[in-house]
Amino acid sequence: MAAAAAASVMFVGTTGSWAESAPQPKTQAAMVRDAVDEFILPRIDAFKTRANVLSEAVGEACRVEAKPAALAVAQSAFVETVRAWAPLDFVRFGPSARNHRLERVLFWPDPRATAERQLNTLLAARKPELLQPGALAKQSVAVQGLTALEALLFSEKQPLGNGNDEAARYRCDMARAVASAIDTVAGEIQSGWAGEDGYRAKILNPGPENRLYRDTSESAREIAKALVVGFDLVRDRIALPELHAVSRDPPRRARLPFERSNATGVFVIATIDALKELYDVCAFAARIGPDKPWMVGFLSAGWNGLATESRRLDDVRAGDIASKAHRHVANKLRFDITSIRQIVVRELAANAGIILGFNELDGD
Repeated sequence: MAAAAAASVMFVGTTGSWAESAPQPKTQAAMVRDAVDEFILPRIDAFKTRANVLSEAVGEACRVEAKPAALAVAQSAFVETVRAWAPLDFVRFGPSARNHRLERVLFWPDPRATAERQLNTLLAARKPELLQPGALAKQSVAVQGLTALEALLFSEKQPLGNGNDEAARYRCDMARAVASAIDTVAGEIQSGWAGEDGYRAKILNPGPENRLYRDTSESAREIAKALVVGFDLVRDRIALPELHAVSRDPPRRARLPFERSNATGVFVIATIDALKELYDVCAFAARIGPDKPWMVGFLSAGWNGLATESRRLDDVRAGDIASKAHRHVANKLRFDITSIRQIVVRELAANAGIILGFNELDGD
C-alpha cells in the first residue's frame, strides 16, 4: 500500500474492516500527483511483472517435457495476474484507454461466451500465422486477453499440455500467444506513462499548451472519475447481476468474471481494496463538510461492509443459490457501493472543487 494511504487507513482482521485516522485535505495538484505516483504507477509495474511471470509459466507448462505441476504453477500465475489487473481495470484513461487495451486485457461482460466461441473457431482452424508475434493483436479483442486465456488454462476436458497430437500442440501454442499478448499490452501501458512525453508528464503538467488537461481541475477530475468508474464496474458487473439472478423465480446463477478459475472473489476483493486505497490517497474523507458529521461513520461502515461482503462472496455463491446469506451479500454490496458513490460524487468531490459530469459508463 502506498505510504500516503497507509497513513490514513489500516486493514484489520480477516473479516474485513478498516481502522481510520483523520486525513488532511490535499490540493488538487497533490491529489493527482499522489494518485499517479503512489497508486497508478506502482500497480502498472506490478501488473507488468505478473504478466511476464504468467507468460513464462504458460510457456513452461507447454514444454514437451513439462511436469504436471507446471500447469498448476501457470494457473496460479493467472490468478495473481487477475489480482494485479483489478486495480487498473477502472483506470480507464491514458495508455490503457488507447488501442482497445482495456478490452485486450479483459473482455467483459461476455454474456454469450463470445471469447470462448471465437477462441474455439481459431483452435479448429489451426492457422500457424496466428501464432506469430503480434498476430493476435489484429484479431478480435475477445481472443487476446485474460478471458480467453482462462478458457485455455482451466479447461477440464482439454487440460493444457496434456497430449502430443496436433490439436493439443496448437492449443498450447495459442495459450502461449495469448499470454504473450497480455504481457505485450502490459508493456505498452507501462511505457505509455514513462518519459518526458509520457502520460505521467501530461497529467501532472496541465496548461494551455497541454491538449489533454488545460488546468489542474481537469487532471483532478480524471482521477476522481476513475474512482467513480470503479464503483460503477463493481455495481454493474458484480452486485446487480448477482442480485437480479438470486431474486428471480426460480433463482439463477449469475455469470461473473473469472468463475472458471475460481478467481471471482480475488478480482472483486482486489478491486474494492484498490478503490479504498485510491479514495484514501486522494484524501476524500477530509472533504466531509463540518455540517455533515454523520458521513464519517456512514462512510466507514460502508467501506467496512464492502470489505466484509466481498470476502464472503465466493462462499455464499458456492452454497445454496439464493440463500438468505447469498441475498444479503448481494444486497449489501449494491447498497454500500451505491451509497459511497453518491457521497463521493455529490459531496466529497464537489467540496474538493471537482465537478463530475458525464461518466463513460452510465452518463451521470
